[in-house]
Amino acid sequence: MAKEKILAVLDIGSNSTVLLVAKCHPNGHIEPINEVFAITRLGKGISHTGVLSEEAIKFTLDVSKEMQSIAMNEGAEDLIITATSAVRNAKNKSEFLVKCHQKLNIFPQVLSGKEEARFTYIGATYEVESEDPILTIDIGGGSTEVAFGTKNIMVGAHSMNMGCATLSEMFNIGKGEWIPQRIAAKRFIKKNLFSIVDDVHSWLAGRKPVIIASGGTATTFAALVLKENIYDRKHINSVKVDSKMVAVFARQLSRMSIEERNKVPGMEKERAEILPAGLLILSEFLHFFSFKEISITANGLRYGVMKHCLQKYF
Repeated sequence: MAKEKILAVLDIGSNSTVLLVAKCHPNGHIEPINEVFAITRLGKGISHTGVLSEEAIKFTLDVSKEMQSIAMNEGAEDLIITATSAVRNAKNKSEFLVKCHQKLNIFPQVLSGKEEARFTYIGATYEVESEDPILTIDIGGGSTEVAFGTKNIMVGAHSMNMGCATLSEMFNIGKGEWIPQRIAAKRFIKKNLFSIVDDVHSWLAGRKPVIIASGGTATTFAALVLKENIYDRKHINSVKVDSKMVAVFARQLSRMSIEERNKVPGMEKERAEILPAGLLILSEFLHFFSFKEISITANGLRYGVMKHCLQKYF
């Protein structure tokens, strides 16, 4: 009879690097042992230069090495490393992959946008029990993924090249932006949303899906709603908010200085700079498709990758 295994997934994103170590059971249940999060800003400046900076690469890989050690100390039998938007879009992607292998002795799996959307969908719907239609959104540092279907069948998946870090860089969102900059940012978001509108509307016909938001923007927002400074995934997974609240938070936080934002209960200091941009994307998305409410989950990409990898063990 197959025994449970301890596995680890390390996700190297545009803004953050995150580790999930979990005990995986033959029935597919994933039991978290440890989750480690760090803002590494690998994609900083890439919207202007098209390349990953040497400084960002070094810092990200140093942090990744530390997380690899944590995973091994927790008894992980295998470590899967994924890389997303910043790496897949970088002109010096090959350089990063070689340096990662030199540092960690592992080549990361560079996920395509659709793969990232699919794995995020698998993770975000992991604990969903109903067969209701579902649409997931994950706002990352460099890209935003949208997927839809039901608990067991994903029908469509899309990835858009806009994220909270890149939007913040491009339009100064959350850094004292002027009204013209905010208007330009909204136009940019809508342009991206128009690229998926036909497919989403075609699927939406006659359906009222549950909207699930995952990723750092969503979970930090949930912490603000809860006013909790200590991360608690069970509490995060219980948060439901209406679209008006998202819009209010997006505008209020944008008007604050970074120092003022850091004092808001539940705010992660490392996200204070870019959260207004992430919430602007989320708010515009909900308004664009006339969605009234979202549920937030602490599950997402890493859970989806781990769930997928279980197939070769059990």
